[in-house]
Amino acid sequence: MDATRVSELLFGRKCRLAVAAWVLNNPKDRFFQSEPRGIEHASPTNIRDELARLVELGMLDIERPDDSRRIYYVRTTSPLWDIIAAALQAIDSDWL
Repeated sequence: MDATRVSELLFGRKCRLAVAAWVLNNPKDRFFQSEPRGIEHASPTNIRDELARLVELGMLDIERPDDSRRIYYVRTTSPLWDIIAAALQAIDSDWL
């Protein structure tokens, strides 16, 4: 099954699983909102919204250094990441 369609049907939005997959597979400890790019069906606004949802779920933390206006996102060790990994594995996604 198409990964985008699974994301839309199972997670409610075409880009939701792809954004979470990007975060899960990001090798850096922290990243900026503008770093996830080239995600199908995900505008910068969609990405911002999805990152906010991941923060609300406790899957990401936000860091705001005093000397910077940038917002950093940091992946947590939430067990909810196991759900994302399982979904990606179940559909044999190239987002892995």
